Amino acid sequence: MFRKWKFIFLLVMSALLLTACSESLGERAKVGINAAEEAFHTNDKEPTEEIDGVKLYKPIGLMISEKSDAQNIVFTKGKETFILFINPNEKSDSQLFYDLLLADQNKEIIEQATFTDKDIFGFAAVVKSEDDHVELITSVGGSKMTTLTTKKNIEENLTEMMEVVRSVEKENGGN
Repeated sequence: MFRKWKFIFLLVMSALLLTACSESLGERAKVGINAAEEAFHTNDKEPTEEIDGVKLYKPIGLMISEKSDAQNIVFTKGKETFILFINPNEKSDSQLFYDLLLADQNKEIIEQATFTDKDIFGFAAVVKSEDDHVELITSVGGSKMTTLTTKKNIEENLTEMMEVVRSVEKENGGN
């Protein structure tokens, strides 16, 4: 009898401990946004790839699809797809993508933040999606990168995505 109660007690305590240790989606989103902000301000990634006159940094592990062009660059990492959209008509201080995000009433923003550095505007956002996925968005000026991912990948993906959009150099020399 004592063993049975001891087993039940240990089982309940283990479940409580596991529940207490797992981070919520909101907590993971905040950590990811902070990581994206750090990547934005660090801005230490030099371009490693060039596609149709657009130079950018490609993190290790991301593969560039052959279907990519100067305005839509598709990356893959495992089963995840990342899309980098580049609007060549927008300047580095453009808030177009941010304004579009805020105007979309269908998007449930979990966490978002904006960043500035001289005449450069950027933002990162975590948006609720269906199933157990979230949409991640990073943007600097006229460059925006998005992906759908699970909450465990938020921090790593937002960091890499911000490194990419922050590194974009178009033919005219701007971001």
